[in-house]
Amino acid sequence: MQSDFWKRILAVGVGGFFGGAVRQAIELLMKDQFPAGTVVINLSGTFISAFLVVILAKKSRFPQWLADFMMVGVLGAYTTYSTAILDLVKSAPVVAVIYWMISIVGGVLVVILARWLARKLVA
Repeated sequence: MQSDFWKRILAVGVGGFFGGAVRQAIELLMKDQFPAGTVVINLSGTFISAFLVVILAKKSRFPQWLADFMMVGVLGAYTTYSTAILDLVKSAPVVAVIYWMISIVGGVLVVILARWLARKLVA
């Protein structure tokens, strides 16, 4: 049991390194397009997460440490709710409302799309 515990902890830590690095790269590439970077990151991360949930549920041959690596480590470090909230607070009211609408409505739409696509692929 100890071996599995540390394997999963290490998987999350390594995944977090990669997810955080990719997130920072996107933020730096899109730094002049505030708040587009955070929107792109959170919507793409939401899509990938919803897609993987369906895939992992249907293809349960993935070891738990690999699911932890992707879902908790990579995607946990890649996406962030706190940055979105901070961006909202820093934005002008009209921009904040548009940002919120894109984030929430867009998030729901990408979950629907990702789940539909994943089900088609594993059917």
